[in-house]
Amino acid sequence: MADIKEQKLLYHLTDIENLPSILEQGLLSRSKVSGFVDVADADIIESRKNLALDHYVPFHFFGGSPFDGRVQIDNKDKRFALITVRRTVAEANGWKIIPRHPLANETASRLYSSEYFLRVLDM
Repeated sequence: MADIKEQKLLYHLTDIENLPSILEQGLLSRSKVSGFVDVADADIIESRKNLALDHYVPFHFFGGSPFDGRVQIDNKDKRFALITVRRTVAEANGWKIIPRHPLANETASRLYSSEYFLRVLDM
């Protein structure tokens, strides 16, 4: 795997059946969308909601994350799309970043600006 500091993209995995809605409405947080094919882990979703993170779309710093692998194993009958966004786009648009997984602990609720976090990665 390439060094995370060298990665240029952020990744979001979704069921391929969600693509028409995403192309029509954009990629929306689960708090703003209904009628989508949900493949996410229920415990993670509940934790994100409790931490007020359900208003954000989750992205990962690398493709093939443990989350992606688990989702694909648990949903072998489904096809997936991996949506990518350049980190520079995230930074320019003030995306927020959590330092830990939502199930890790309460510190996951602290949001950092993408500019701050990407600078830390560049150190």
